[in-house]
Amino acid sequence: MTEAPKAKTIETRLATAEDLPELEANETDKTKGLSASYLQQQEEGGYYVVVGLVDGKIGGRVILDTRDDDGTPLVPEMKLLWVFPSARRQGLGAAMTQHLEELARELGYEEVFLGVTPDNPAAIPMYVGLGYTPTGDHRSAINLSVIDGEGAGTDDPIEAIFRKSLLVR
Repeated sequence: MTEAPKAKTIETRLATAEDLPELEANETDKTKGLSASYLQQQEEGGYYVVVGLVDGKIGGRVILDTRDDDGTPLVPEMKLLWVFPSARRQGLGAAMTQHLEELARELGYEEVFLGVTPDNPAAIPMYVGLGYTPTGDHRSAINLSVIDGEGAGTDDPIEAIFRKSLLVR
């Protein structure tokens, strides 16, 4: 009789400086050096890097940005959700998002915003499934942080804005 495969352990937590080598090892050509920048911004405050782990190994990250210094009214904003290819389809994106939402609640926020480009069609059903709804608003993503992944993306990416109430559970 064969044993059933062991379920993987999914954990989430705030990133630490000790996570940098593992985060950097998963950067793409387009994102080289950004992990260090994200951790530096976290040290400065108002910027939270949540990592997701699969069996103790980092499999992705997402950012909660509570700063209002970028001219956008989207505060707090979920940014740069990235599940490494080796950790996909295991619920890690949802787990990191839920951790981020709980953090936003603890910080006193009643909603979370995010922007998603149409060339990221896999993300939209996940966000909708997690309770995010489109606001009908859009913004240029040209001056935002580099979009993760290896795809070329568009020259003038436009993001659709989604929001989720944190008051309803």
